Amino acid sequence: MQIDPKDLQFANVVTTAEVKKLFLRGVIRRDEQEDFASELMLQLLTECRRHDQAPAPIEAMINQIVTTRIVSILRKRHAKKRAANVEPLADRDVGRDARVGNGADPLRIVELRIDLKAALERLRPQDREICDLLLREAVTPAARELGIPRSTLRDAIAKIRDVFRDAGLDKYLQ
Repeated sequence: MQIDPKDLQFANVVTTAEVKKLFLRGVIRRDEQEDFASELMLQLLTECRRHDQAPAPIEAMINQIVTTRIVSILRKRHAKKRAANVEPLADRDVGRDARVGNGADPLRIVELRIDLKAALERLRPQDREICDLLLREAVTPAARELGIPRSTLRDAIAKIRDVFRDAGLDKYLQ
């Protein structure tokens, strides 16, 4: 089936809007938006070729495919995260091991995780949100997303660093 340019434009608008919603909810990062939209559009075009005009209008089919394909793409991505390759600590990158100590003791890593969890529990919910946001964004985009000035965000980061320092995690701060 040949896709009408008007329907293709509608599909692009729907795809772009849905991907933007996912970004605003924090499901995907800014740098993933274009890849996600491309993957979604590819699956949509593949399905449109199989569409028969009789059962429903093309717009309804486009909305349905976008919705279901978003779920399937996200499930596939989360499944990849769960099926991560587990490597022994000795085989890992030396630069990453340097913080914990080369050939780090697994017990020490567990203790560090416990200390980190305790430090995170001492943070206010707003500060934990800032930590989560800074995992995927730099300071300027994070401040923009939070709707606060960068100086205010930097002050909050300084307070968060103090909590980590008090927990004995200062050598892991960068």
